Amino acid sequence: MNTEELFNLTATYLSVLRVEHVIMVKLIMEVAGGRINCSRLIRVLGSHIEKENDVLTKHGLTLSSIKQLRSLYEECYEACIEGKLTNRELSSLLTTIKNHDDELRSLMDELVNRYFSEVANEILTEA
Repeated sequence: MNTEELFNLTATYLSVLRVEHVIMVKLIMEVAGGRINCSRLIRVLGSHIEKENDVLTKHGLTLSSIKQLRSLYEECYEACIEGKLTNRELSSLLTTIKNHDDELRSLMDELVNRYFSEVANEILTEA
C-alpha cells in the first residue's frame, strides 16, 4: 500500500468502523433498557459487518474476530426475530464487539505506524 492508500484506509474507513463500534454499544444499551427495538441494532450490526468485511477484503486484510462477530450476529438475529433476545446475549455481543474493536485498533496502530515510517522515508528521499 502506498502512503495515500494507508492514509485513506486509516483516517477514513477504519476510523469510521471504530466509531460504528461505539454506536453499536450505545444501541445495545438502548435495547437492554427497552428504549428501542432489537431490530434496529440488528440492522446496524449486519450492515456494519458487511461494510467492514468489504473494506478489509479490498485491502487484503483480515481480522479473526469478524467470524465470531458474524456468528453472534446470526444468533442475535434469530433471537430478535423470535422476540427472545436476552440481556445475556446482549452482554455477549458487547464483549465480542469490544474484543473485535481491540483487534481493529491493533491493526490500525500497525498501519498508522507504517504510514508514519513511509512518510518519513518519502521526506528523506525528497531532501
